[in-house]
This record gives sequence, structure tokens and C-alpha cells, in this order.
Amino acid sequence: MDLLLTITACALIAIACAPLLLLGLYLLTDALGLSKTAERLLDACSAFLTLQGYTGGIVNLLGGLALAGLGVWGISHSAGLMLMLPALLIPFGLWRSWRGLCLLKAMRQTG
Repeated sequence: MDLLLTITACALIAIACAPLLLLGLYLLTDALGLSKTAERLLDACSAFLTLQGYTGGIVNLLGGLALAGLGVWGISHSAGLMLMLPALLIPFGLWRSWRGLCLLKAMRQTG
């Protein structure tokens, strides 16, 4: 289980950082006059940005549903004044899921 979490975390970090690193390499190769290599790096950067958009939408959608589920679980397992704290997770989780769904919809329309 730890290995799966480690691989998932590393993959998400790589997807988040790859476009910025490729953009830096693009600037370096363009400054050195390597135009064909710079164009290929820019194309790869564009592909990674698309992947980053899809990944962000999925993470927000699933993370929001998890937060809403955690809020429902918290309400069913708490009493009194503590009932208010988990209840705040439900609208926030649903809002986050909505944002993820809108991002996926926008990515699908542009791609």
C-alpha cells in the first residue's frame, strides 16, 4: 500500500512539474539557436499541459467527493456542537467536485 501511495504521489508531482521544466528547456534551446529541438520541446510542453489539466480535473472531482463523503461520515459519528464541523466539508467537497467536473468538461471541449 505504501508503494502505491509513493508511486501515485511521485506521478502527480511529475505531472505538475514537467511542463515548467520543459518550458525552461525550451527557453534554453531557443536561446542557443536550436530551433527544431525547441519546437519539439514546446510540443511536449503542450502535451504535458493537457495531461496536467485532465489530471487536475480528476483529482479535484475525486477529492471533492471524498471530502463530501468524509463530511457525511463525520455527521453520522458525532453529536452536539461537533456536528457543525463535519457539515462544513459537504458543501466544500461538492464545490470542489463541481470545479473538477467543469475543468474536465472544458478540457474535453478544447481538445
